Amino acid sequence: MVFRRVKIVAGGETERIVEVTQTDTYERLLARLGINPVEVIVLCDGRPVPEDEEIAINSEIEIIRIVSGG
Repeated sequence: MVFRRVKIVAGGETERIVEVTQTDTYERLLARLGINPVEVIVLCDGRPVPEDEEIAINSEIEIIRIVSGG
């Protein structure tokens, strides 16, 4: 199993480096981090990505929490 490191920046939280496998998706990553995918947008190197896409090698992932009000 090959591991890759990605940098996670999640709004207001501390940056961290996590290891992911070659076939991990953004959805699996969010589940591992305990983040509900309905409440966030995931950017990879500044580009929005679908949850079922495999995580890019040596990428910076930003997780932005969606805030709505009424």
